[in-house]
Amino acid sequence: MSTGYFATERQDDQISVAGQAMRDAEYSIFHAYAEPGAIIDDFELVSQRIASAAGRTVSWAESGILGYSVLADLPKLRQMQADMRRLDITRLSAIETVLNRLNDLATPEVLAEFDDYLVKVFTPRSAGMELPSATSLKRRLRDRIKQVDAKLAPSPKKTKARKKAKDAPFGTCQGVFYGQDDGDAGLNISGDSATIGLMDMYVGAVAKEHKLSRDDALQMILTGQQHSSIQLVLHVFSPKTPGAGYFVPGFGWSGADGTEIIDALKETAKVKVIDLDEAEHAETDAYVPTEAMKAFVQTRDGTCRWPGCNVAARRCQLDHRIPYGNGGKTTPSNLFCLCQRHHNIKTDRRATYVVDHVTGEVVWLFDDGTFQVSEPDGLIVEYLAEGENPRWKSTLEQRRKRRRDSAEFNARCHSAVEQYEKDYDWEACVETITTLEDKFGRKFEYAPEKMPEITPELLASLKRHLRDLELEREGFEECDSASPESVVFSP
Repeated sequence: MSTGYFATERQDDQISVAGQAMRDAEYSIFHAYAEPGAIIDDFELVSQRIASAAGRTVSWAESGILGYSVLADLPKLRQMQADMRRLDITRLSAIETVLNRLNDLATPEVLAEFDDYLVKVFTPRSAGMELPSATSLKRRLRDRIKQVDAKLAPSPKKTKARKKAKDAPFGTCQGVFYGQDDGDAGLNISGDSATIGLMDMYVGAVAKEHKLSRDDALQMILTGQQHSSIQLVLHVFSPKTPGAGYFVPGFGWSGADGTEIIDALKETAKVKVIDLDEAEHAETDAYVPTEAMKAFVQTRDGTCRWPGCNVAARRCQLDHRIPYGNGGKTTPSNLFCLCQRHHNIKTDRRATYVVDHVTGEVVWLFDDGTFQVSEPDGLIVEYLAEGENPRWKSTLEQRRKRRRDSAEFNARCHSAVEQYEKDYDWEACVETITTLEDKFGRKFEYAPEKMPEITPELLASLKRHLRDLELEREGFEECDSASPESVVFSP
């Protein structure tokens, strides 16, 4: 029998004993979710109840549930945890986070190999061994995942650097002005999605108010020729669950940090939280829907509702399915996003559609007797469906599935970027990322910028630049070799 133990298991050390008691308490709260087939009908409500009862944060409760849930796939490690309680939530979360990348590759055979490996990692070989840290666990598991599929284990340093370069604090942006030898110049602005979204809204509002093109409006705003007192309001949706995040139309769910900042922005009146139930059933006598209605419909539909059309909802018109002139109401249940082209087809009666308000599906009917079904593509669709399940509710399995999809998607996309940094095959990189975006229904935010092609003009510009540097260096060398008396500075 092994006499080894970890430093966290010293019976004569009061701190070790206290640490064990903390892990025992975590086990008492969360061990039920480690059992195969554990069911949570409403993940958000259960997390909130645990957080309130334990006096901890909702994110801590979510991490505990998800961390322990991974043990359902690792029976040997689950038994070790039941016997010893060696792993705290931080280490279990590290295991869950990395193994999520396997997603559909997590066959029973693959999981059994990881199970054996983790039991070995957490079996002390000598007295007073240091318990492996969460960082060490992630590194070890990534190395083993490479043996399953190398594309699931991109460099964490490069991934972090890529995110740091792309992500800006909420409410900030960076602008770069640049010029070129051929007389052209440019401006590049980057920032968080919500801030850029507010800029986009402002440019559009100024263009509409002064009857300008968006390009002209942008130019006049930046050159100080146009000022406006337009007050922008960013509409967001929020579930009823306390502590849950916000859904920003066009940009997705807010994380913990973003949620706190949106809470702060609500006080400035620049952010308005829309009650989903009220927005869905809101109605106006006017032909033009309210801004809240527009935000709701655009978020519900995601894209143009014509089958296979990918024009973003915010670039579409809001079509009255039953024409306003024929008594059709201006309410979300009668409003659907159609791009200009397909709105014209509907207006010309070359095709018509009916709606299943239970599923959200739109059934298009054509003159030749055929039909085609279009599903809503918005990110809040799953929360809007009527039926037995309450709205804005997710099960434990749904939450785990979303996390696995997200982990695999991001890992493969970052690997595609790393491959581009090696072979500079832009088309292959874009094709890979686009395929992954279509498969997972997500948007990769860290796609690389295309390297400039080495054109004759660019090559000539580089040569001139190098020649200027050479002449400048030669001038300095002549000055260094001359005596102080011989150096003459011309006015």
